[in-house]
Amino acid sequence: MAKVLITGGAGFIGQRLTDHCLKQGLDVRVFDLVRTRNPGVKESLTGSILDPYEVSRALRGCDYVIHAAAALGVGRTETQRLECLYINIQGAVNVLDAAVKERIKKVLFTSSSEVYGDVNKTAVTETSPLNPKSNYAITKLVGEEYLRAYRQSYGLDYTVVRFFSVYGEGQSEQFVIPKFVYGLQRDQAPTLYGDGQQLRAFCHVDDAARGAIMALTSPKSSEQTYNIGNDSEPVTIAEVAKLAIEASGKKMQPEIVKYQSSDRTAERDIYFRIPSIDKAKNELGYEPLISIREGLKRMFEVAGREVSV
Repeated sequence: MAKVLITGGAGFIGQRLTDHCLKQGLDVRVFDLVRTRNPGVKESLTGSILDPYEVSRALRGCDYVIHAAAALGVGRTETQRLECLYINIQGAVNVLDAAVKERIKKVLFTSSSEVYGDVNKTAVTETSPLNPKSNYAITKLVGEEYLRAYRQSYGLDYTVVRFFSVYGEGQSEQFVIPKFVYGLQRDQAPTLYGDGQQLRAFCHVDDAARGAIMALTSPKSSEQTYNIGNDSEPVTIAEVAKLAIEASGKKMQPEIVKYQSSDRTAERDIYFRIPSIDKAKNELGYEPLISIREGLKRMFEVAGREVSV
């Protein structure tokens, strides 16, 4: 049985990556700041990706590594830029150094659609121009470049997955959909920045994780990059707010907030982000399965249980 280490395996996406690895019959070891609660994981190690010794120890005896640990969130990554750079870049280098040392067969790197920046209202392919607009996006792009460099220098195999607008149960409230869901649970209307016409294609975390593991295990994925998202339901943020209100069963209207009154800026916002996932469909057999309505329903069910506890 092949063994895979998941850095950040106790986090939002990391937990789902763990679930889907286990479904594929992989032996999973988790490395994170806290222990995972997944009963199927035999080894859960605590430590920091900033400690090279701990990272090397965590990778020892593994066949694959999924590097999902990172500093996240607009507030944190833009206001604490150096911390974000250190965690996301130095952390990635530590993982790659350990992967070379421990003779890891392949590294799966979880990148982000943020690396594309704004595009001209066309679906983004893996070969679209890269134009990162945020500190976080820059760190992800640097991580991708390190993978290519380590492949050339050390022969380390890798695959990159660029996630598009992932959401779902257990996500931090700092992100837009959980912010809407938990706000509505507290009778707070969703807040829209600007005009709310930013266009997205949201991907449920279970679909995203399943696609990532398909990329890890595919014999076609060596040195490849894949967009992982849901291309079937492009929606504006204003439409998501209305769907969330509908799913909550409450009668409210979204609140419009000008950029000047928030911590966001019009210059940094992304107005169009829709993926082309044709490459993942054709090479991996990936298809997103969970609609935005179904995803919102699941989130409200979980949020309702949390409130009732």
